[in-house]
Amino acid sequence: MDRVARLERIRETVGLLLLGSLCMPILGQNSLPTTPTQPCLSALEERKLPIKLKTRGRVQTARWEQVDEVLAGLDRDTKTLECEFRFNDLFEVDRQDIYFPLTNNVVRTVPESSLVGLSVFNPSEELLGEYVSRVRYTRTGGLEKTDTYTLFYFQYQDSEGAIHTSGSQLLLDSYLVRWMDIAEHSAFQSVAP
Repeated sequence: MDRVARLERIRETVGLLLLGSLCMPILGQNSLPTTPTQPCLSALEERKLPIKLKTRGRVQTARWEQVDEVLAGLDRDTKTLECEFRFNDLFEVDRQDIYFPLTNNVVRTVPESSLVGLSVFNPSEELLGEYVSRVRYTRTGGLEKTDTYTLFYFQYQDSEGAIHTSGSQLLLDSYLVRWMDIAEHSAFQSVAP
């Protein structure tokens, strides 16, 4: 589905949800399904999303550079909006059988509930285990001793029940999940201040 058709589908969904919100008290619904609102749709259009993911390698893996660029841009540009996007709102693929990299930005930005329970693979398609949790830690460094920054890595559990960590190195495309497992999950949520 091309980008214009996807944006049109999202617009139609928003229109139906707005109509549905008028009927909410009658139907007794507690909340609406999450879909992008008009300011969020504008953010997608401005960033020309969804982008078509390019792949590389024998094991077809989405390019980590594209993934990080999209997530970092959304994190920076939507701080004043309340938006939620699924992976397939942000990225288009030609094939459903590709792998998606678990970069440091993915681990930091994607809601943890979207990752928990996913099968984690190495670049050779070997199943390593199941994603368990994100780990946040702080480092101090730089020219002044007061400079601190927060980093993230993740933990996964192998088939024997042992917990392993991705470590503190740059993840890039060292760990992968299947696109078909993550496509419908929430990729990004921002909460207006």
